Amino acid sequence: RVAVAMEADGSPFILASDLSGHSKALDSDPRASLLFGEPGHKGDLLTHPRITVIGRIVKLPHDDPNHAARRDFWLKKHPKAKLYIDFGDFAFWKMKVERANLNGGFGKAFSLTAEDLGVNAANSEKS
Repeated sequence: RVAVAMEADGSPFILASDLSGHSKALDSDPRASLLFGEPGHKGDLLTHPRITVIGRIVKLPHDDPNHAARRDFWLKKHPKAKLYIDFGDFAFWKMKVERANLNGGFGKAFSLTAEDLGVNAANSEKS
């Protein structure tokens, strides 16, 4: 489980330590998926909507031109991250979305492209 934020172009990004299992796995294979959804409080959990976003995640360097803005945005969403966000082993990782699977509940499954999601493919090449 990781905290996720979205770039202006719709690309998801995370903050992770190089010591974490997430970072080690992504270093060896950048293919990843992120599951978004709220399970709800009643009924069968499989009837609640959810989306799995699939793509490749790349580590962003600290000298990335958008690092300061990304850092500020992250801290607005996750103020407790101020304790560790500047540690040398922490970095942002950005997903280049390739596709997604939307499940709106029982019998309501859809395959989506990055364009269907409104993710700007040209901007997701950049950091």
